[in-house]
Amino acid sequence: MRAARNLIILLVGLLSACVSTVRFERMMDGYLGVPIADLQRLFGYNYIERKLDEGHRVYTWSWTEKGVFPGYETPTTIQTFTSDKGQHVIVIPGTYFPQTPYETNCEFSFVVDASGKTVSWRAHGNGCAGFYGPGKVLGPGAKP
Repeated sequence: MRAARNLIILLVGLLSACVSTVRFERMMDGYLGVPIADLQRLFGYNYIERKLDEGHRVYTWSWTEKGVFPGYETPTTIQTFTSDKGQHVIVIPGTYFPQTPYETNCEFSFVVDASGKTVSWRAHGNGCAGFYGPGKVLGPGAKP
């Protein structure tokens, strides 16, 4: 029973990762043909720019998220029962799971042609499937 439950959880996790990857690819494909100036406004100006042949350029952004999953302890279980030898108490101590640090990242690049429009993209990292695109970019004097 427990093995079947773990298998179902694993399958759901794998399927949701696939859905996230497809969503990310669709989002990135949606930026093809867009002027680089628009992407700079969306993703911010903290990019790396590289020159390629024939007037092409590559613009690379990096996204990183760090955090800590909190630790927890399963509750202690106390079981009591009565037998022909009297009343018995069984104490099963809880299990402690320590804090777990994590880091996810995604580095993505857009290749831009000589006219300034995106023609392709590339991304890598363990967090690309979870990247939902740029947040709101604040302009000068704007308050968060």
